[in-house]
This record gives sequence, structure tokens and C-alpha cells, in this order.
Amino acid sequence: MPDAGLYIHIPFCEKKCGYCDFYSVTNRERQEEFVSGLLREIELLAPQYRHWRFDTVFFGGGTPTTLPLKAL
Repeated sequence: MPDAGLYIHIPFCEKKCGYCDFYSVTNRERQEEFVSGLLREIELLAPQYRHWRFDTVFFGGGTPTTLPLKAL
């Protein structure tokens, strides 16, 4: 399998910018729930991608650094 890049969308932002077309939210109350769901989705999909090699991982969408360090 060729190398691939992996994009992980983190939808939380400090504020919603008028020019941004990404789905994002400023209410960060559900960050923990979001990260738990993301980890579960990774666990469910991992077997079908076990032969893939990801040479880059990009966290984007909102402002991923709004997540606590432990969540990142």
C-alpha cells in the first residue's frame, strides 16, 4: 500500500471566523465526548487500514489546540 496522509477534523474554535467554510463550533463543552467518539471510530476502522502506512497526520478544521494536551 502506498504512503498516505491522514486528516483528522477537530471542529472546536475559540471563535467562528466569517471567512471559514469548515464545520466548527465555539462551544467546547462536548470536547471529551468528541475525543472519545473519535478514538472509538479509529478503533473500529483500524483493521481495514492495517496495511496502510500514514506518513503524515494533519489535525485541522477548527483550532485543534483548543483541546487539552492530553486529548491531543
